[in-house]
Amino acid sequence: MKSEQFEQLVRWFGDYIQPFFSRDGDEFLNENLRLKECHTHRVCEEMRLLAAALKLDANDARIAETVALLHDVGRFEQFKKYRTYKDPTSENHATIALRVLREEGVLEELPAQERNWIERAVEYHNKKLLPEGLDEKTALFAKVIRDADKIDIYYLAIENLRRYYENPCTFQLEIEFPNEPYCSREVLEAVEQGRLIGYEALRTMNDFILLQVGWVYDIYFDASLRRIVERRFLEQMISRLPETDEIRRATGAVMKYVQNRLAE
Repeated sequence: MKSEQFEQLVRWFGDYIQPFFSRDGDEFLNENLRLKECHTHRVCEEMRLLAAALKLDANDARIAETVALLHDVGRFEQFKKYRTYKDPTSENHATIALRVLREEGVLEELPAQERNWIERAVEYHNKKLLPEGLDEKTALFAKVIRDADKIDIYYLAIENLRRYYENPCTFQLEIEFPNEPYCSREVLEAVEQGRLIGYEALRTMNDFILLQVGWVYDIYFDASLRRIVERRFLEQMISRLPETDEIRRATGAVMKYVQNRLAE
């Protein structure tokens, strides 16, 4: 991929998303779309940092940043059409993204192999687990986007929780789960035991927070984990959870896992 091809993709993204915004004062729509626009640009920044830490060559770094740029392009059509980011009650946003990329011919000028790497990474970025048997490059690009995406979602979750608790009445973003004062048993046990868990098991906002705390089990690169630790994302997320023995055991297991992994 040439640098001018990447710059063309950046321009395409900016032009593509603008018509989804409301000109009629629909601030619920606009704020949720701005959320994804800003998220995309921050994930690109996280990807640049991760590519540098992994010492990717210039071409691989551009491909990785292209994946970051395009990974959530399906979110704009999704929210405009369904007014939700919940894939189970609308459409899988990665599937929408692939359809958009193909219908718009966004990647047509790239070599077939590079196009395939980008499409597969976009397709796999939101799956619970990566498929087995991926070739080395496909696996690389799928792993770096999953890490970079999670890093910024930690930031987003912390910032949005702060805004929500400061003034729930003026909070304009979609709230996916009720703010109940407990965590589900299934989620607690999975996090304490180091297992990943699907969104279908979530019942409360605290479940969602705990699920994200447990994302460290699905972080591929130590450089990504160090970034999470340096920014104290886990401590900030955990501070929003009730102080119960069960939650302390689950979050304690997460922190011990992180400490042991980075000490190796």
